[in-house]
Amino acid sequence: MNQISRREFLKMGASLAAMIGLGPLYAPALAEGLQEIVYGRVRILWLQGQSCTGCSVSLLDSASPGPVSLVTRYMSLAFHATLSAAQGQVAMDMIYQLVQKPGYVLIFEGAVPMGMPRASLVNDKPLEELLLPAVQNAGVVIAVGTCATYGGMPAAEGNPTGAASLRKFMEAKRLNTGNLLAVPNCPAPPESLVGSLAYYLKLGMPPKDPQFHRPTMFYSRSVHAECPRYHYYQNSQFASDFGDEHNCLFKLGCLGPISFSDCPRRQWNDRTNWCVRANSPCISCSSEYFCALKDVPFFRKGEAYRALKKTVNKSTESKSQGE
Repeated sequence: MNQISRREFLKMGASLAAMIGLGPLYAPALAEGLQEIVYGRVRILWLQGQSCTGCSVSLLDSASPGPVSLVTRYMSLAFHATLSAAQGQVAMDMIYQLVQKPGYVLIFEGAVPMGMPRASLVNDKPLEELLLPAVQNAGVVIAVGTCATYGGMPAAEGNPTGAASLRKFMEAKRLNTGNLLAVPNCPAPPESLVGSLAYYLKLGMPPKDPQFHRPTMFYSRSVHAECPRYHYYQNSQFASDFGDEHNCLFKLGCLGPISFSDCPRRQWNDRTNWCVRANSPCISCSSEYFCALKDVPFFRKGEAYRALKKTVNKSTESKSQGE
């Protein structure tokens, strides 16, 4: 690995501080946090439960240049199920050896199948058997993605596995959640994960909301409040068709008012685009309601269409019977 100068780390710390919305005084501390991540001074254990590995893919595909892409290229992971070369008993021995020394960082992706433990196995053993000691000895526990934060898709209404968030797992095991941080979205934004980790390493636990443990520097304002189309909402100018580039998408099912995320400022794919900019409603992938209910589709315009179709069909049937 090429040596990275202190000056470069300071630039990246300043960039990260600006991204988070902190002042330049935080840049040196964040730079030191990035150094610890890059040079392996912190032990990071990444475990996966019920997930599609999308949050891992999001982290690895972060664009360059910038602090996040650098960290994701050079991050020193003690173990990651997708990335680690070690498999089978060798991998398990590595994990057991790591969790015996408290103070490491535990990053958890996916939901925990609390109602069906064998729905998620690690070396033919239920995930819970490995997750419990890993949580107990971690210095900080980071739930990455909406599945780990709320349960997400695996916990959707009617699921048979009893999938639950990492927070609910910790509460069920009567573990202290004071060291828990949650970074939702589907997938989790690399900037939010790296920013939270760098902040923790040099400044301590970031300010977070008491219910879901989300860092407020990323999840304190709603998508609706920061939406560039907010003025259309205020003027009751609503889009009636997908693809409308100018009006508010609320009547097409936009869930921005219940979504707390920095998507409007951060955007995705190296600030290339995000849902609303692509003329698509926000589907609230950062909220506890994401995928939770069977009768709440992502795009609500379809509901109105189905209701209209039923009305037309009933009217047609009534006329046919009358004739």
